[in-house]
Amino acid sequence: MNQTQIGEEQTGWRDLAPLMNPKSVAIIGASQRTPSGGLSREPRGNRVIRNLKNFGYPGRIVAVNPKYSEVMDCPCYPDLGAIPEPVDCVVLAVPNRHVPDLLESAAAAGVRAAVVFAAGFAETGAEGKQRQARLEALSKDRGFLICGPNCYGVLNVYGKAPLFASTIPAGFLAGPVALVSQSGGLSTTIANALMLNRHVGLSHIVSCGNQAGATVEEYLNYLVEDDNTRVVAAFVEGFKQPEKLLPVARKAAEHNKPLIILKGGRSDVSKRAAATHSGSLAGAAEVVDAVFRQGGIVQVRSINELIDSISVFSCDNFVKRYRGGRGIGVLSGSGGECTLVSDAAANVGLQVPELTEATKSDLQAAVADFGNMNNPLDGTGAMYDDEKIFPRLLQALIDDDNIDFVTINLEANDPRPKELKSGNRFSQAIEKAAALSSKPIAAFSSVVGGPVDPDILLPLRAAGVPLMEGAECATATLRNVADYFELRKNWQGSAGRGDALSAPHDKLPAGILPAEASFRLFESFNIPVIPTVLTRSANDAAAAAERMGFPVALKVESPQITHKSDVGGVALNLTTTGEVGDAFARIESQVKANAPAAKIDGIVVQRMASEGVEMILGIKRDPLFGLVVVCGFGGILVEVLKDAAIGIPPLSREQAYDMLKRLRGFSVLGGVRGKPPADVDALCDAIAALSQLAVALGDQLEGLDINPLIVLPKHEGVVAVDALVQIR
Repeated sequence: MNQTQIGEEQTGWRDLAPLMNPKSVAIIGASQRTPSGGLSREPRGNRVIRNLKNFGYPGRIVAVNPKYSEVMDCPCYPDLGAIPEPVDCVVLAVPNRHVPDLLESAAAAGVRAAVVFAAGFAETGAEGKQRQARLEALSKDRGFLICGPNCYGVLNVYGKAPLFASTIPAGFLAGPVALVSQSGGLSTTIANALMLNRHVGLSHIVSCGNQAGATVEEYLNYLVEDDNTRVVAAFVEGFKQPEKLLPVARKAAEHNKPLIILKGGRSDVSKRAAATHSGSLAGAAEVVDAVFRQGGIVQVRSINELIDSISVFSCDNFVKRYRGGRGIGVLSGSGGECTLVSDAAANVGLQVPELTEATKSDLQAAVADFGNMNNPLDGTGAMYDDEKIFPRLLQALIDDDNIDFVTINLEANDPRPKELKSGNRFSQAIEKAAALSSKPIAAFSSVVGGPVDPDILLPLRAAGVPLMEGAECATATLRNVADYFELRKNWQGSAGRGDALSAPHDKLPAGILPAEASFRLFESFNIPVIPTVLTRSANDAAAAAERMGFPVALKVESPQITHKSDVGGVALNLTTTGEVGDAFARIESQVKANAPAAKIDGIVVQRMASEGVEMILGIKRDPLFGLVVVCGFGGILVEVLKDAAIGIPPLSREQAYDMLKRLRGFSVLGGVRGKPPADVDALCDAIAALSQLAVALGDQLEGLDINPLIVLPKHEGVVAVDALVQIR
């Protein structure tokens, strides 16, 4: 085992350096052919060589083509085996049918990594899937690093290593942001918008395509550890190593490097599009949301929000000035925009607080004729006519104790000549105020799109004032900052880590566990259960009822029956032995009539639980992320209400409480219509305990439902009443 393999075994991560920062590169597919359409029609292999040279790549560049001895002043060899010294990485700019054989020969020649531009793999038919399977096997079996296929490649800005299919323009802006995108087209669209319209530079661009070799999770891990990167962003359609996403996210949080992800494939249509575009499984949207939330991943919903979030998180002075809180102060010259931004803030959970009386008094003294003393501050036409008003209004927001973020509605993308615009004049005042401000200040336009005036953008960015476009994206971005700040604040506590992991549980018999076995399992994890006895005769049932005390319930016990009430298999509130005997016979008769093929193992006797709030706790198996914990309001209406929250085990009590707060009916637990408050603390304990059960059972658990779990009044606990446990 070599040192690289030892390091990978110890860390669980492959070393991506041969791909991300190669010391030597071979390009297969470059030629001496002169394109008839100019550089825009240049062969991709030639374009890679041109990019490498224009970027000042310090390593060795060779071409591979049996027709030539030289291409673009680089030595050219007939095949990889003829190259006198091994190369770190090979770039394949060739048709897809040649790719598998070439990569296998590259691995045999000692090459450690490759970039594959060609499409026509898992995103197409059976033949393409077979081609990709060969690439995946090569990567898995031999540790061969592959970017792609169906991608634009890798651009390491500080390493001056652009193994990239797209022409890289002169003046490429270096900076602290690394971008990973499964879509090649979107990788350049997002990068150009960041550089040109936000003045945000990049450390890396990775267009990873189908992830036949290196995965999104591996790229994210590499970039989190990269010294030139402070913000990591990604557009992802599907995850190939989902079990590694949370560890990467936690590492990013520990490094204080925001991880911002736009996840495609939320709708059924977009999931199909993801499958056809990159051969990716998108995963259930609700589970992905839960993973992102627990990992502290900044989740955005659009490209515009992604761009704005990257812009703000990468603006050091803005981030350093933020001290927490969700109060946003808004200054605009448009009353209509004030209304819209107030709505947008409310929609994302930001507050637009009243200004303090001291601020209102100062405004009255400083701007005598100014009638609006509310937040948002509508400067009206007065701030356009009198150049003294705007700075005073801005300073009032900065000084107000109720304001955490200061925002200015500024038209930086106004296409009119400068002499007709107010944005340039206002930006100068913002720049001066920001130099002395202890609060974060940001600007946002009313509309999205169009080139941004660099005379406004550049000085503001230098002053620590990021620009955003549109009230909706601006408020969503500031919400993202507040959420991330709270995550960081709580990270040293139990939030984000969960409790110590439970030891693996002994193997349980496959199939549906009987009620008594299920309840014993719950009790072993300190989940309270209702007294339960399996009986096989009416007399046994009556005796069990007398021992546990009335009233009782009877339920059929059968591995083939999951919805007992649907087949007449339940009787409730039985108060005498006679009622128990009658119910026993009635259940046997009804179940045999309604489910004749079902095997009846007996009838369970349970003591009736006290009145409380009915909840459902469950464990489901997601095809990507494995076991997840589900909680919601339960009973017979669970499928109608569909009010549930998801968590990824293990869960701490704090994380369990966060799950409960996301339920639409959360207020019910506080007591409504004369009902006492429920024992939320005990419910959080049960959720955390169930998450430990999920960890302990692991791969042997297919799914589990506790429905209902009765949450009793405060300080009285919870109790599991009915359960379904399915073992694989």
